[in-house]
Amino acid sequence: MTTEIQTLKLNQIRIDGGTQPRVAIDEDVVAEYADLYTDGVDLPPVTVFHDGSTFWLADGFHRYWASKRAEREAIAVDVQQGTCRDAILYSVGANATHGLRRTNEDKRKAIQTLLEDAEWGQWSDREIAKQCGVDHKTVGNTRKFHTGEIPQYEKIQKNNRTFIHHRTGKPSQMNTGNIGRPESSQPPKKVYRPKACHSEHSPVPMRAVSLPLNNPQLAAKCMIGLYGKPYMQQLAAEAIRIISRKEGTKHDRNTHQ
Repeated sequence: MTTEIQTLKLNQIRIDGGTQPRVAIDEDVVAEYADLYTDGVDLPPVTVFHDGSTFWLADGFHRYWASKRAEREAIAVDVQQGTCRDAILYSVGANATHGLRRTNEDKRKAIQTLLEDAEWGQWSDREIAKQCGVDHKTVGNTRKFHTGEIPQYEKIQKNNRTFIHHRTGKPSQMNTGNIGRPESSQPPKKVYRPKACHSEHSPVPMRAVSLPLNNPQLAAKCMIGLYGKPYMQQLAAEAIRIISRKEGTKHDRNTHQ
C-alpha cells in the first residue's frame, strides 16, 4: 500500500465516514495534546485514506480535535491510497499496539463494526480478531451476544445469492437452490423444533436460553440464531394468525353486546 507524509488543512479531512473506531473522544487527552501542539511539540502524523477526491481520517481523532482546540489550520498526515471502506477496516485495528489504550467498549465497537457488515461479518472469528487486534474468543462471545448466532461463519451455503432488499436497502440473501426445480422433486420441508425442546436423546444438546426481554430486537436476533430463520418465520406467521383470530373474536363479542 502506497503511503506518503504530507500536510493537510483540517477542513480537507473528512471525519464523518464511520471511521471513528472509539466509543467516545477523551476530552482530557484532547486537552493534553492541544497543550503539546501549543508548546511546539510535533506529534506523530494522523493516518488518512485518499480515494482520489476525499481524505478519510482513519487514525488520530484525538490529535485532529487537539489541533482544532489549539487553533491550528493544518496537521501532518500519513496518506494511504484507499476508499472510505479501506479506512474503516484500518481503523478497527488502530491503537491496538500504540497510542491511547483502547477500552473494552472500544474493542467491542471495533468487532461489531465488522460483524454488522455484509462482507466482513462472514469472516471467521480468528480473521476478525486479527484485524481488530483482539482475542478470537472475544470475537466469538461478541458475535454470540450481538447477533445471537453461532460464533463461526465457516459454513456458507453455495446456493445463497446476495441481493439488495428493495425495502431496507441492505444486503440480503436468497436461497436459489430450488429455482427451476419441479415442485414434486423438491425435498420435503423440514419440521423445525426449538433447541430448548429437544429431548435428552436428541443429538443436539439442550441448553438454557436467557432472552433480553427488555430489548425485543436483540431477543429476536438471539432466537433467530438459536432456532434458525425458517422456523422463526413460521412461528411469527402463526403468532400473527392466532393474535388476529383472537382480536377478531374479541371484536365480534363487543359488537353483539
